[in-house]
Amino acid sequence: MRKEEYLRQVKRALRVPARRKREVLRDLEEAFDSAREQGEDEAALAERLGSPAAFAAGVNRESRPGPAARLAPALLGLAALLVLGLAWFSHSAALSARLPENAIGGAVGSTSIQVEGAVDPFPLLLALGAALLAAAVFLFLRLHRGRGKP
Repeated sequence: MRKEEYLRQVKRALRVPARRKREVLRDLEEAFDSAREQGEDEAALAERLGSPAAFAAGVNRESRPGPAARLAPALLGLAALLVLGLAWFSHSAALSARLPENAIGGAVGSTSIQVEGAVDPFPLLLALGAALLAAAVFLFLRLHRGRGKP
């Protein structure tokens, strides 16, 4: 197989970032050039390197990120869910506990004035905070059981 065809097939089969792909193709070109300088023909080097698909599969396998790199986005998401959930939950709880139920504005005590038809957002905010915390716990358990497979 000729150099150009081998490089084209490897390039098509590589599943790595563009920068790594350029490095691999540059190294292959250098290997072909060096082999030609040593008197080896392109077909012999291509046979020694193996099929383009097998060569690319090896590079893809070596370039795959380790478990820590695959786990990092999931842990970041978990931390963000925990922080958001705790903040939302505590904020909602603090706001709902601050004033008496029938107090209006910043009144310290109860008043006889009642507001009709108003929607109280605090239970919804409290439920949303609890849902975010539950999602964070679920994600943590899934990551822990799957040993880092998000």
